[in-house]
Amino acid sequence: MDHWVSKSLDKQTRALIDAHHAQFTDLVQQSINMRLQALDVLARTLAGADHPDDVFQRQASGLLRRMPDIVNVDRIVRISDAQRELVEQQLSQRSGQFITLGQWQESGSVSTAARQDQYWVVMQAAQRQGVAASLGLVAPSVPHWRQPIDTALSHDKVSATAQTHLRRNGTSEFAVRLFRSLDDGSLVSLAFSPDQLLREALPARMSPALQVTVFDLDQHLKSPLFATDRLEQPRMAWALRSAISLADREWILTTIPDKHFMSAPAERIGQIIWLVGLAASLLAAIVIWLLAQRLNREQIAHATAQRLLDAENQMLENARIEKSALKNALQDSEQRSRDLVEIAGSTTAELDEQGRIGFISAQVVDLLGVPPARLHNRSLRDLVAANDRTRYDQCLSAARTEKRVERIDLNLHLDEQSPVPATLRIKPVVDTLTGCSGFRLSLQARSATTVPAD
Repeated sequence: MDHWVSKSLDKQTRALIDAHHAQFTDLVQQSINMRLQALDVLARTLAGADHPDDVFQRQASGLLRRMPDIVNVDRIVRISDAQRELVEQQLSQRSGQFITLGQWQESGSVSTAARQDQYWVVMQAAQRQGVAASLGLVAPSVPHWRQPIDTALSHDKVSATAQTHLRRNGTSEFAVRLFRSLDDGSLVSLAFSPDQLLREALPARMSPALQVTVFDLDQHLKSPLFATDRLEQPRMAWALRSAISLADREWILTTIPDKHFMSAPAERIGQIIWLVGLAASLLAAIVIWLLAQRLNREQIAHATAQRLLDAENQMLENARIEKSALKNALQDSEQRSRDLVEIAGSTTAELDEQGRIGFISAQVVDLLGVPPARLHNRSLRDLVAANDRTRYDQCLSAARTEKRVERIDLNLHLDEQSPVPATLRIKPVVDTLTGCSGFRLSLQARSATTVPAD
């Protein structure tokens, strides 16, 4: 009896932990989505505003009031070197202290930015108190901002940094920062404290027998972004983990139960069972009858709880299916990146199975002098010089048959332009079911020499 009850309660306990974990994950993801939506609304509002400075200040102040975890909100604008002195005067006037365009220093000291043709400058910054640490900062000078800024500008989507520490102008921030591009080429940025966001998102009255930790996937071996109180006897075998999406980054939320989580009912029932075994024969019959009645009530309660848990399990199964689809998409993206690295060249492109251009990088402007949009859905064969098309077809066929990278030197031209000598490296995109589903290639300009015959 003791073994059966313990086994049944263990099953119910694990189901309860699953439900808690799913709730924690949903609450955190919803909070993150609210911040992403807030940044998107700010960007759309600024895009259509006649006076963006006033609109930004009003919208940013509203965000700081509504969301206590937001550290500051920035507006980043591209200016020329000729505008530098005027911008520095404006920044100093707004902040009430002398500010120059700053080059970020890890020590926190102010370093005047070196002269250059243009700058990405934090023109407006709103934070809860004092002068913002980012005001007047040349944004690309901060190493951990460069990649997210490039991503936001290149792909027109929200990009996020890891949790980092920024010190400047006598203030500091320890936060995750989001970047979003506008149609006019400027950027808006929102920095929030992950620890405060997670404390507000998770339930205030969480069981002390459950520990919740959140890590940045790229920093999983470092300090967590958030962690509740440590457990005396953590039950790692029952730990649950889920991925949380933050723009182009992922966080991992882990729920770890204590060894004694929900163990009191099992211990009490076990004690009763063992005491009954030592009682007199006369009392044993009475106690067993009472336990049978109690067990019947427990079974009814467990059956009710099981029906509710089945519904929750179905929801979790749907979530797992969605997660699997996202994981496959991520793996495909990773393979694409590896392929592009393998065939690295000046210009990269993707062709469908018929050889039409689906994507071509911006470097094609340097090679052929035309924007990528003009070549979209056009056959690459049309760009090959007439006397090289046979060798091009043979190269394409060889790549499809051999399923490996093929290289060929040929001449390219567009309309009436002069031929451009180039080296083409092409790799087929292999699909398990359909075989070759397209191609990825690179084009690299070369000196004008006679193309060798194959």
